[in-house]
Amino acid sequence: MFSSTRAKILIGLYVFLILSIPIGAYLASQSQIFKSKASEPKKTNTTAKTSPVATASATQDLLDNSQSNIAKLPSDQSSAPDSSSPEIAISFGPTLSLKAALEGRPAASQATKLFVGILEGVITANPKFLLSFTVDLPASGEFDNLSLAGLNPGARYTALLKGSAQIATASAFIMSPKVTYLNEGKIITMLTGDLNDDNVITEADFAIIQKFYGARANSASWNGNTDFNKDGVINSFDLAILNKNLGKTGASGAWTSPVPNIASPSAGLSLKESKPTFEVDRLTGSPAGSSGGYWIWVPEI
Repeated sequence: MFSSTRAKILIGLYVFLILSIPIGAYLASQSQIFKSKASEPKKTNTTAKTSPVATASATQDLLDNSQSNIAKLPSDQSSAPDSSSPEIAISFGPTLSLKAALEGRPAASQATKLFVGILEGVITANPKFLLSFTVDLPASGEFDNLSLAGLNPGARYTALLKGSAQIATASAFIMSPKVTYLNEGKIITMLTGDLNDDNVITEADFAIIQKFYGARANSASWNGNTDFNKDGVINSFDLAILNKNLGKTGASGAWTSPVPNIASPSAGLSLKESKPTFEVDRLTGSPAGSSGGYWIWVPEI
């Protein structure tokens, strides 16, 4: 049937053409799909590379926002804590707290200038203080936050306390790393009667109070140091307090510094000029030679 070579060639070409049509169509379709996928943009890359275009209105908004933020700066700073506020601690390091009671005074009238000296070990005559302070003791008699910076926690020290009309009182303590409570937080009673500040209650102190006997708070010659019980008048009650302590010496002994000639800067009294206007019984505080009973002293008008 296909005897000739030509016929065989024609038949082969015919078969090839018939088979090439579907194969070519398939290959063409696959090629089109590949090209379409390759031509599609990648969303992630497009998003990453996309940036907004600045406009005049957007730039103006940025400027307005920055100006408003600058305007708010003072108010923000005013709400911040002030480093110079009174909340800053007035003392640093370990501190000492104490409670003192001045003999003769009411419980709520303890205000005075109080000397506080700190020395190492036990009290001695003419002590050398490591620290010394003059503090304003409040009416409550309690004083806190006295700085002990520079001293050694765990070491033994002694505090010497002296009021303006009291002999010195000593109290030993073991220093705490934080707060030390003098006398274990108990009240330290200070004996009254030392008007010339020599740490001894003697006739010299008695002569001073005699000079002011009968004076009141509104008197020209008023000396508040001699009003031991703070009742506004120098009378037998004050004399009785001094008489009870006559001859007593404060801790550390008599002070070796020169004895002042006046009881206080406002007293204006020289001990050489101190002359009792009448004799007073040292034990009772009454005029000498009196037969007992009650008496009242009335100053000359």
